[in-house]
Order: sequence, then structure tokens, then C-alpha cells
Amino acid sequence: MKHILTSRLSLLFVLPNALFLGAALVFDAETLIGILNAAIVALAAGVCVAYFTTTRDIVFGRLPLNKVHWLALGIFLSWAGTQLGRWWSIVWRWLDQPMWLANSTIVAYGLFLVACGAYFHLIADEAIGEERVPPQRWIRWGAVVAVAIFMMVLASYAIDRWTEAGAIFGQGLG
Repeated sequence: MKHILTSRLSLLFVLPNALFLGAALVFDAETLIGILNAAIVALAAGVCVAYFTTTRDIVFGRLPLNKVHWLALGIFLSWAGTQLGRWWSIVWRWLDQPMWLANSTIVAYGLFLVACGAYFHLIADEAIGEERVPPQRWIRWGAVVAVAIFMMVLASYAIDRWTEAGAIFGQGLG
């Protein structure tokens, strides 16, 4: 039993999920979302501050564009987009969830930043230290999965738009 409690699996997966389950039993969903939005905004801001000077130096040409720097850009952009999305969610909830705020270009821009960050992560294969994390073959698999999921989601939007239900876009063919 002692080995299970001190194992990496327990530390990295079981313990965090048990903490979440405990919090979910104590708080209602709305409160839990508020707490987690605040935690993500705070942590994302910390990550953005930590990576800001590196990102600035890459953008202004003070650092070369090698794989480590692609990864740094990916980290910064992913967390900047995440932070924007969480701030927007907080404001949206404060204003009683108006649809004009949900369907906003700001939301799209946050998603764009996260997508750019994910792209930079994928092209930064073997960028971390001696162990060459992640291996290039897994980057290729990740790219294949990303393209497949992107195509499936776009197809589902198109199919929904072309059907009479038109649930996503609120319109049918007729």
C-alpha cells in the first residue's frame, strides 16, 4: 500500500483527481468553476510573466528561432489564450451569461492564441534537454490526430448547417 501512495501514478494522477472529487463534493458546480477560473487565471498569468522576456526576445529577433524557442512561444501563447478565455468566462458569468459575450471575436481570438500555441508545441519536437522530449515520431502522430479531429469537427459543423435542425447555426436548408 505504501508503494501505491508514493508512486508517480498516485502523485500525478490519483491525488489531484481525489482532491478535485473532494472539492466537487464540498462546492456546487458554479462555485467550483469560479474557484478554478480564478486559479487558472492566476497560474496562467504566472506562466506568461515567466515566459514574457523570452517571447519578447524571440519576436524582436534577439534570440534565434530554434526548437527550444518554438516551444517557449507555444507555452506563452497557449497560456495567454487560456488566460484570455478564463477572464472572458469570469466576466460572462458576472454579467449573467449574455449571448453577445459568448459569441464574441474576443473568444475567437483566445482560441486562435491557443491554436497557435499548440502549433508551436507540435513543431518543437525533441526540444527538451538530453532526453529529446517529445520524440519526433510522436509529434507526427500528434499532428495526424490533430488534423483528423479538426476535419471531423469541421465536418460536423457543415453537416449541422446543411441539415434541417441547424442546431449550431440556428438555420436549416428551408
